Amino acid sequence: MKKHILWLTGLSILSSSLVWAAAPEISNIRVDAVMKQIEAQVKAQPDAGKLDKTKLKANIIQDLQTSEILKNEAFKLGLDKQPDIQANLLNVQAKFYAGAYINYLKSKAEVSDAQLREQYELMSSEINLLPIMFKSKTAAEAGLTKLKKGLSFEELMKQVNPQTPSQLWVNPQQLPPELTTWIMQLKNGQISAQPIEIEGQYYLLKRAGMRRMENAPAFETVKPQLLDQAKEMQVQHEVNQLLQQNGIHLPLN
Repeated sequence: MKKHILWLTGLSILSSSLVWAAAPEISNIRVDAVMKQIEAQVKAQPDAGKLDKTKLKANIIQDLQTSEILKNEAFKLGLDKQPDIQANLLNVQAKFYAGAYINYLKSKAEVSDAQLREQYELMSSEINLLPIMFKSKTAAEAGLTKLKKGLSFEELMKQVNPQTPSQLWVNPQQLPPELTTWIMQLKNGQISAQPIEIEGQYYLLKRAGMRRMENAPAFETVKPQLLDQAKEMQVQHEVNQLLQQNGIHLPLN
């Protein structure tokens, strides 16, 4: 019995001599920053369930504390002085601040209701696009001359491209961007004023009609999505300009 008492006493003394370090303190601003990121991700997922914020906050704190402890151990070993690690850190910092700048631009982007409705028309409409394809610019210009002299577009299309259907309903967003720009500038019944070159072929185009797509969603339903897309387009335009001003010339698509 005395041996057991002595053994327990020794264990008690040993335990009392051990000093356990307190977990690193994590500031509320760091916890809140992670919380906002996760909440934004969850908000973007319509089917996501409700967050247990108390449990989430505890998990975030523990994760950040773990990172701090491991970071400190890396510093003790001098890993932060290694050239390849320093280089990777610079790369991570550059990516992080670039992302922060893009988010800043997006938050400042302004989009009018008229712009959103224009985007909605592109998304929800179909255009009856009649194309006449020519093998050369000279042939296309000759075709345009015939139209100016009174030949109907449909008759010229039968002469040049007899297999082309009389109706070709397409969504403008399915077309190449340069073709979408041209066709949206035309009104129903109008013909392109000059040949349009696309991938080495020359075209005359007629916008023969426009209609709403079947089962197209209401404008208000997709307005948030359109707003996000419009802001991203604005940001991409600003970024492209900035890159060109700083010696980076982006390839043409």
